[in-house]
Amino acid sequence: MADTKTTPQDVLSEIESRAPQSMHPILEAAFKYQKQLIIAVSIIIGLAAIYAGYNAYAAKAKVSAQNELGAILVEAPSKDQITKLEALLETVPASVKSAVILEIAQASMTHDDYAKAVTHWDMLVSETTGDMQFAARMGKAKALLLEGKGADALTEMKELVGIASDAYTVPVYRQLALAAETAGDTAEALTAYKKLIEKDVADKQFIDYKISQLESK
Repeated sequence: MADTKTTPQDVLSEIESRAPQSMHPILEAAFKYQKQLIIAVSIIIGLAAIYAGYNAYAAKAKVSAQNELGAILVEAPSKDQITKLEALLETVPASVKSAVILEIAQASMTHDDYAKAVTHWDMLVSETTGDMQFAARMGKAKALLLEGKGADALTEMKELVGIASDAYTVPVYRQLALAAETAGDTAEALTAYKKLIEKDVADKQFIDYKISQLESK
C-alpha cells in the first residue's frame, strides 16, 4: 500500500497548485516559519496561563489578608494590636495595604503615639487619591496638632482649606482654627472662626465667644 502520510510540504504543494502565482511566496514563508509561529503561540498561551494563575493567587492572597486584618481588629485595642498590624503590613497585597495603614494610623492616634500616626497618615496619602487622600491629610494634620507641632499642622490645613469640598468645609475650618491658635496665628484663627459662623453649626455661641476672644487680643 502506498504511503498516504501527508507532510507539510505536500500540503504546501497542493495549496500552491490551486493558488495564484502571486501568493506562492507568502505561503512558502508561512510554512518556512511555521516552527517559529508555533513557538510564539505557545509562549502567548503560556503567559496567559501564568497571568490567570497569578490572578487566582492574588485573589486568594487578598481574601487571606482581609481575614487576618479582621481577626486583628476584633481584638481589644492595645499596643500589641499595632505591632500585629505593622507585621501584617509587610505581607499584604497592594489591594489591602491602604486598609492596614489606615488601621495603624487610627490605632496610633488612640494610643497617643502621634509620631507614628503622622508617619502612617503620610503613607496613606501616598497610597490613595480623592476623598480618602484628603481624609488622610486631615488625619496627619490632627496628629501633628496633638503632637504639639501647631505650625506644621497649620501649614497642612492652609493647603487643605483651598481644596476642600462643601462636605468638608466645617471640619476643615474647625481644625484650621485650632491649628492657627496652637501656632499663635491669631489672624488666621479669627478668619477660620468667622468662616465657621457663616455655616450651619450647632455651637454658634461658642464660636461667637472665640471670635470675641480673638478680636480682643
